[in-house]
Amino acid sequence: MTMTETMRPTAAAIPLRVRTLRKLNPLILRLLHSRAHGLASRDLLILHLTGRRTGRAYALPLSYVGQDGALYLCSRPETSSWWRNIGDGTNVRIAWRGRNIAAHARVLAADSTEALAGLSAFLTRNPGTGRLLYHVASGPDRRPNADDLAREVARSIVVRIDPTA
Repeated sequence: MTMTETMRPTAAAIPLRVRTLRKLNPLILRLLHSRAHGLASRDLLILHLTGRRTGRAYALPLSYVGQDGALYLCSRPETSSWWRNIGDGTNVRIAWRGRNIAAHARVLAADSTEALAGLSAFLTRNPGTGRLLYHVASGPDRRPNADDLAREVARSIVVRIDPTA
């Protein structure tokens, strides 16, 4: 079985802070779609995607980091499953900084240098998330600990988003 078939999040595996934040998703979605999006769009975007099996439409507020013209989203398979709808590549829409943009998304191979760089950039921008979900310590310069990062990239999902418009 592949990781996508075996790793389904359970409520017990999801930290309480994450479960609490998820209850705020409807409010965050409204904020990011409003004129006041600037309050949160520096750190959050809305990923619009379609379920591969169900055809159901999803709109998810997610943290991101931009690097070299691409956006990177990171997740843990034990805490979420949205990334399973992306796989090797799919067309998505993102609501990003007040604009709706067509984009292409793909899950990066965990052993790729790009996945390591994407997770590093993400955790540099979000050190609290690094400690809470990824068990990655950061130094005084906010950079993730290299040994922690190398261990955790294999356990993480890194998605690259390339805006197409």
